[in-house]
Amino acid sequence: MAILQPNEFQQLITDLQIEYTPAEFHGFISGLISGGIQDESWKTLTYQVTNDGHAFSQAPLKKLTDFYQQLSESFDEANTLFSLWLPSEEDGFALADGIAQWTNHFLLGLGLAQPKLQQETDEVGEAIDDLDEIAKLGYDEEDKSEDLLEAGEEIVEYLRIVSLFLHSHFTQTKTVNKPQVH
Repeated sequence: MAILQPNEFQQLITDLQIEYTPAEFHGFISGLISGGIQDESWKTLTYQVTNDGHAFSQAPLKKLTDFYQQLSESFDEANTLFSLWLPSEEDGFALADGIAQWTNHFLLGLGLAQPKLQQETDEVGEAIDDLDEIAKLGYDEEDKSEDLLEAGEEIVEYLRIVSLFLHSHFTQTKTVNKPQVH
């Protein structure tokens, strides 16, 4: 069963009994995928980070596994379906908080998938630096929600593109580095 709505994703988080917002958990899972994890190790990393190293119950784990596959496939689509799952885009303050949460947890997942991430240079290094800055996103109480919404929309699109770029880079790197069997 595909998870297509944020409320279904929130229900999955509730079923998993973890203390994450949808933005945080989606960011973390997206980071693992962007980092090129294509085997079952994502489960172990997810248990370690979200559940003190303990496996999830079978029914929610099945839903999570299906979601991971669904999200992985969205990265691979030609005209990709990948998008960030963030709070409602009607409240600029909630959107800014969601962007920071998503980005922080994306970097966590990406760093677990790519332990030498900080050694990256060129475009990849620049993208990581940009993500570090976006993760620090904040606002003043005097800021207007409309201004945050406008800026947030641009940041969300940038995050989507950077996520796809990193996924392409790290999955291509893994494919190139695999030994050939003769």
